[in-house]
Amino acid sequence: MVDTPADARLLVISHHADFDLFGSQIYEMLAAVPDLRLVLLSEEPFWDSIWMPDPVSRHQVRETVHGALPYTVLNHVTSDIYKSEKIPYFLLTDPRYIAHYRPMTARNAGMSATAWHHHFSQARADAVFLNIRRTGQVFSPCFVDAGMWALSVYRSNFAAQCIGRSVVRKGYGWEDAPLRQELDDWHRDKLVRFDHSCRYMSAFENTHHPDYVSEKIYDAFAVGAVPLYYASSGHRVSRLLGTEGWRNFYDHTDTIPVFDAERPVDQKTCEGYARTQEYLARLFDDRQAIEAEYERLCVALVHELNSVISGRRI
Repeated sequence: MVDTPADARLLVISHHADFDLFGSQIYEMLAAVPDLRLVLLSEEPFWDSIWMPDPVSRHQVRETVHGALPYTVLNHVTSDIYKSEKIPYFLLTDPRYIAHYRPMTARNAGMSATAWHHHFSQARADAVFLNIRRTGQVFSPCFVDAGMWALSVYRSNFAAQCIGRSVVRKGYGWEDAPLRQELDDWHRDKLVRFDHSCRYMSAFENTHHPDYVSEKIYDAFAVGAVPLYYASSGHRVSRLLGTEGWRNFYDHTDTIPVFDAERPVDQKTCEGYARTQEYLARLFDDRQAIEAEYERLCVALVHELNSVISGRRI
């Protein structure tokens, strides 16, 4: 950060809509400082795939009424910023995430596979879906070569088709309620509301990308539910969490399955689930691992920004 634009090397925006909102200011700053480079730094594949005409090219030009604006895109597709080692980027954006998970996973780690099997058999709710309900082609962009495509409509249809005696569907579009982000602490509200009360919980992301993992699958483990997820081979979630204790529906891409949430959780899944809970408890209590992930993120970000300044991909 600098005090005056003349001292800056980079002008950073975070959303493609910023071109429309601040186009004239952006153009004026770039014209006033010839060496200033424009960067679109995006943390959210959903925004990119929905709003950007081209979310997969690193070097782009925006044509405006003021003239052409060359810029560099740094996102999940075009950079290494989000290639997490142990903790996904999203959990580092607010200390409350790990603070919420630490006591819950520590408690969960004390349960055996047999205890989990009993817990799942006695769950009050068969499945919980807590997502905005979305429909329509606008929410279904697909960029196959980049391994990125929307899942908002997929997970909405999956939730609608899920069967069971007690299937909970909540969120904007499912009920007459405000957006959950308007709550003082929407994350804590979710964890408290569904803690140890359901067998399965939707952890589907809004977008599939091999390096994109949000809080959703961690939420499911924290509340003691089997996560329902969608991840291709080589997806980073397998490196971060392993493959045990959660259900992967990647093979059901073309035809959305009718999931029976009343089905018991088998013993093998319970054994893997218990091992994953033990791993999460160790992870969220490991201050060095957490700090190392912050350090990795900072190094990767500075590395990418320096490559923009130098005009080449380092």
